[in-house]
Amino acid sequence: MTRLDLLDIDEIPEEYHHLFTDDYLGDRHIFRVWAHNPEILEATLEYLNTLYDQLTPRTKELVILTVARTRKARYEWHQHVGIARPKGVETSEMRAIGGDDFSVFPDKEYVLVQYARAVANGDVTDQIHDALAEVYDPGEIVAIGLIVDFYVGLCNYVASVDLPFEGGEFVGWTPSDERIADFFE
Repeated sequence: MTRLDLLDIDEIPEEYHHLFTDDYLGDRHIFRVWAHNPEILEATLEYLNTLYDQLTPRTKELVILTVARTRKARYEWHQHVGIARPKGVETSEMRAIGGDDFSVFPDKEYVLVQYARAVANGDVTDQIHDALAEVYDPGEIVAIGLIVDFYVGLCNYVASVDLPFEGGEFVGWTPSDERIADFFE
């Protein structure tokens, strides 16, 4: 069980209830824990939304899935398998990331996931950075790096509070279409 209680909406100051609508955050455990400090929750969401707006939804999800896999962060992987599908990430691509085989991606995305993994591991080389700089502009590189950085920290935080999954059992690092379908039922 989580080390911090999962707050219900009636335990959160009313001025922050708008954050927990189905159209916005819904009922995800990470946000119910962050609700212990709703000012930080709201500011963090504003920061993340600014970062997210710098990249396509698919690019953002490829980065997040790569960080989750690199850091062996089961909660984030489990969450973003469900989030990534409607953003255009195919199950076969998730399986490739989960299996550390980036060869299925076109060059631009191959460089992206290589870079995300290198940033998450703290071992970006000039070669990896230069390859990314050939296909992404400096503003995108800043956003990619900061999203990786945020999710590395988030993966560590989730582990520190021992956050349980929503939606059943872990879908696995190389999920099948059937496992993902089961996840959404």
